[in-house]
Amino acid sequence: MSESTTPLRIRAFVWAAVAVFMGAVALVSAALVWNARQVALDDNAAQATRFVAGAEAALNRSLLSVDVLLASLDELLGLSGAMSDWIDPDAASQRLRSSARQNLMVRYVALMDAQGKIIASSDAAGSALAVQLPVGFLESVLKQPVSTLVISPPVVSFATAERVLYFARHLRMADSARVIAIAELPVSALSSVLVQGVDISGLQVTLERATGQLLLSVPHREENLPPTLSPPLQMLAAEGPSWSAPARLSGEPAFVVYRPILYQDLRISASVPRSDALAGWRQQRNAIGLTGLLFAAMILTAGWLALRYLDRLSQARMAIAQSKATLDQALESMVSGFLLLDAQHRVVQWNSRFEEIFPWMRNVMAPTVPFRRVMEETSKHHMPRASDEERMRWVELRLLKQNQHLEPHEQVLPNGRTIQITERPTPEGGLVITYHDVTALRRASAEIESLAFYDPLTNLPNRRLLMDRMQQVIAASVRSGQYGALLFLDLDHFKTLNDTLGHEVGDMLLRQVAERLKTCVRREDTVARLGGDEFVVMLHELSLHSEEAAAYARRVGQKILRKLNVPYSLNGHTHHSTPSIGATLMGGTLQPSVDLLKQADIAMYQVKSQGRNALCFFDPQMQIAISVRAQLESDLQLALTGRQFVLHYQPQFHLDGRIVGAEALIRWQHPERGLVAPGAFISVAEESELIVPMGHWVLRTACEQLAQWQNDPRLRHVQLSVNVSARQFRQRDFVARVVEVLRETGARPHLLKLELTESLVLDNVDDTIAKMGLLKTKGVRFSVDDFGTGYSSLAYLTRLPLDQLKIDQSFVRNLGVRHTDDVIVQTIIGMARNLELDVIAEGVETPEQKALLADYGCQLFQGYLLGMPGPVGDLEALLRSAAGDVPAGPGQGALPGPADESVASPEGRP
Repeated sequence: MSESTTPLRIRAFVWAAVAVFMGAVALVSAALVWNARQVALDDNAAQATRFVAGAEAALNRSLLSVDVLLASLDELLGLSGAMSDWIDPDAASQRLRSSARQNLMVRYVALMDAQGKIIASSDAAGSALAVQLPVGFLESVLKQPVSTLVISPPVVSFATAERVLYFARHLRMADSARVIAIAELPVSALSSVLVQGVDISGLQVTLERATGQLLLSVPHREENLPPTLSPPLQMLAAEGPSWSAPARLSGEPAFVVYRPILYQDLRISASVPRSDALAGWRQQRNAIGLTGLLFAAMILTAGWLALRYLDRLSQARMAIAQSKATLDQALESMVSGFLLLDAQHRVVQWNSRFEEIFPWMRNVMAPTVPFRRVMEETSKHHMPRASDEERMRWVELRLLKQNQHLEPHEQVLPNGRTIQITERPTPEGGLVITYHDVTALRRASAEIESLAFYDPLTNLPNRRLLMDRMQQVIAASVRSGQYGALLFLDLDHFKTLNDTLGHEVGDMLLRQVAERLKTCVRREDTVARLGGDEFVVMLHELSLHSEEAAAYARRVGQKILRKLNVPYSLNGHTHHSTPSIGATLMGGTLQPSVDLLKQADIAMYQVKSQGRNALCFFDPQMQIAISVRAQLESDLQLALTGRQFVLHYQPQFHLDGRIVGAEALIRWQHPERGLVAPGAFISVAEESELIVPMGHWVLRTACEQLAQWQNDPRLRHVQLSVNVSARQFRQRDFVARVVEVLRETGARPHLLKLELTESLVLDNVDDTIAKMGLLKTKGVRFSVDDFGTGYSSLAYLTRLPLDQLKIDQSFVRNLGVRHTDDVIVQTIIGMARNLELDVIAEGVETPEQKALLADYGCQLFQGYLLGMPGPVGDLEALLRSAAGDVPAGPGQGALPGPADESVASPEGRP
């Protein structure tokens, strides 16, 4: 937490206010708690008092009804006019039953003589009822001088085992003899009368005599209490009503109130324990306390927030002061000039940078100086030779711009500096003006524009600017009908110059070419460098007729050829360079500039393919050929993934007629064009590098075929020759992939023969020997294909681990026709014999060719005379027929086709 910045005096005042408010909350809470306590006590005392008054009335009514019942027996039975012997027990009992039914609290009513003998009763037992009165109760009834109601202490009934009270009074008969009318009442019946409809928490009710003798209690606790309660109720009455009196049953502090009733000095009391009376108050107390705590917490929080607010206010004031100091410092350190005007456009503040930009203003600047005065002084230095009228117009124009709040504008000072002026209004109606020196920025922008649109080496327009100008020229050509032309130049063998003499000399040549090109065209034409050694010349508005425009473009192209064929002097070296130029007409229709460049580029590559140093106009057939080639490349991609390639096999024979092997030849089973020979697609595969995965597929498929033949004793001896392209052989992992294929397929390595071309072998002899040596250790055999067609030295033959030489079909075809070819074939066969190498002749198509080869010592043959390439099933049938299983006719197993001995694996031979 950051240190407080509020003064100590203010903090003390805030905390004092917090303390006062918290004290007030505490006092109010205490007063509310005390008041609620008194209200609770007073309410419970009032309820107890009302209860006692009501209970007294109810009990008096109940006792009076019993007393009336007992007193009415005299009249009911006619006792005052009868003698004791006259009473008929059964008739009297019947009348007593009828009378007792009128009082539901009475268990029974009985009439007994002075000796306690039952004369009659309302009980079913009649005069035979057994009654056990408390000791001395009968005597106390008879002792009464007048007939009054006497109530016994509570006793346990012999018949029902519950606590009962006996009510009795004596009656006189005609002979002055006394009989006792007695009624038995259950204590529970009287208890229900006392507490009927009462809901006072913890209420304790007693019916007792003035001496404290307990007759009944609610709740029922007579068994746990002494017969006589203390202190007597009269003593409590002397002390006055309070909440410290002992409760009559539990003895805990309580409010005790009592009232006497009509009979025998009986008292009814109600006790409300203080703890029960305050039970509801405690909840109020807790609620008030919690509310007080919440208020206290709110006051503390308000105090803390007030201090936080004061801290922030103090920090804000300090920040404002610091910001003002920082602003002053920032204004002084600004790279831009700063000027602040008030609502009347008078000077309020400026920085030192303003005076650095406008040094002549140092003696003018002062607070409250009108801005017009500043402008007038500026005009003197900005236009030193102007008249006063011209200066005044300049000032008025400047002030008008200021009032319009236009976008930032620039002003060029007499010293050449460019100042950008930005004016922004303030909320008070003033103005903030900044003066930023953008001289370096403008120079950098010009340089960036040059870099973005011009080639830094030759200072010619680059591709971006060329494309922009081409769009403009094409649009103008469509409007005017004038034709233009586009010439695409590429320097021949420029890479060789770079590699031999270095890039510095190459850059020197490019600069001289650019200068010569600019001398060959008009000022309105465009010469651009696309990059590397590629240049484009755009000629526009040549003619309204395409033939004339083409003729003019050709003349310019011929002029460029002559100019660029002149030798160059490059750092002391004389260098001869030639260009290849492709041309296309532009105009007539709205054409995309990219398509025009592509057409000129295609025409230029046509020149490259025809020998270079020439000019060629674009022909639509060139575009068609390129599109066909691109489609063929796409189809080859699909063929690889779609398993459209198959292998055909051309058998290889020994002089004695045995089949000793076969050459695996790739075919393309095109879904639309049928079976396609490799001559139609191998060259595209080599240029697009599809030759590598294609060659790997051929190798794997051939090895899988060798592995299948291992289980057939008639086929397991057959060797397969697979041609390997230069790209495939030069792959770093070529050896590892061949070994992996042999391991995965299970083919025997000595049955696999890899055919390498003579040019491939000589390209990098050391690398070739290393790779061949590694595979030779695994058992793989090697053959040199098309031997004798190259211009290599024969010395490498002694270093290469070869197994076979293959005589090219171009020599075989001319045997017996051209003597030199016979000599070459005899030389190859003799050299192979001396080097202990096998030799095989390919392209044998006539018996005469075979006979001559046999006379020269050749033992192995391959060609249409002996067998044509076909599917693996045809080769297997031919092998089985040669083994004697099936009679074979001449040419069995061969596929009909043109006399085109196609190649193995991906390379094709015409």
